[in-house]
Amino acid sequence: MKILCITDQSENSNHSSIEGIFGSYLKERCEVYIVYFSKTLGQSIIKSNNKIYIPYSYKRKNICKELNNLINLKEVDIVIARNFFSVLKDLLKNKTTYNFRIGFWHSFPHTFRRFFEAQEEHKAVFRKTIEYKLKTHLEKKLARQCDFLIVMSEEFKKTFYQDIIIDYFPLPMGVDFDSLPSCRPNNNATRKLIYTGTVDHLRETDLVAEALSELKEDFVLDIYTQSDNEITRKIKSMGDKRINIYPALPRNELFRKITDYDIGIGLIPDNRLYRVSSPTKTLEYYSLGLPALVNYLPEYVSLFDNESAFFCDFTKESIKKTMREILAAPNNRLFEMGAKGKQVIKEQRDYKILSEKLYDFLERFRKEHTI
Repeated sequence: MKILCITDQSENSNHSSIEGIFGSYLKERCEVYIVYFSKTLGQSIIKSNNKIYIPYSYKRKNICKELNNLINLKEVDIVIARNFFSVLKDLLKNKTTYNFRIGFWHSFPHTFRRFFEAQEEHKAVFRKTIEYKLKTHLEKKLARQCDFLIVMSEEFKKTFYQDIIIDYFPLPMGVDFDSLPSCRPNNNATRKLIYTGTVDHLRETDLVAEALSELKEDFVLDIYTQSDNEITRKIKSMGDKRINIYPALPRNELFRKITDYDIGIGLIPDNRLYRVSSPTKTLEYYSLGLPALVNYLPEYVSLFDNESAFFCDFTKESIKKTMREILAAPNNRLFEMGAKGKQVIKEQRDYKILSEKLYDFLERFRKEHTI
């Protein structure tokens, strides 16, 4: 089986699921080509590891024609497009020419996010509503023509594609366990908390920081993020010396840092935008054996219980109450919870396991739908 995965990533990206599945384990079972977009290249190139880099302009049109100059698309069994509907449109237009099957990998509801943000900010709501309805109609029209969908979760399919009856495969975020460090029992005099990833108003990271700032107990919260916006500035302006914001770190360096902490912060608002998501950072905490403070998102409830995670509602009072429990918990309890959560992630979200399940789905699909 020959698979072509057209990503939504730039040439220098190192996306967890793309590299963990298509760039690694899936290649052990079949031939895989991965396409990245470049804003600097003048012409397309293919490298020895079957990674293809093409100019960004082909995102809009003629991507099939360009790729066929590099590989024979008639020999490709399955093409998977990730998030870019413009790419999907060109694939569908050329499907009969090259006789491949098409899957659309929708990992995050970007169109809905813009509509949701307008509602939250009370800005241009009427215009954004019209845009959302029109764009969603066009996107679903394309999705219906696919042979199958890859979605982030069952919740994602139910929320955004319930009316589209085609084969689908839930592919949540996972972890590549190769060469990962592991947490050890810590004896930190002051409990150390860590938050990694996006900080913005939609994630309400400031509410989390404000809740922790109202605690009288000692702790240290270190936030590692690429974000630089009104929310990061708001958190800094709180003047709480226990709460620090640092620049994002390369993944391997960040993982080594995480092993020095006692608890990860995995709190995400429980709303229509984030209920369909798969919180990557929290999975990474647990892959190292670090327990986390989480709320009742479907993803968290499906993976963890009170023996492996600290659950609370996404409110200041609930966050404060649960954090007091964390700060008072003995170190061995935190370590045991992290170890239990790590085992869950190892069994259910190891990219090796996810890759095997995806391969079985694609191979079964290829055999059942031979042209």
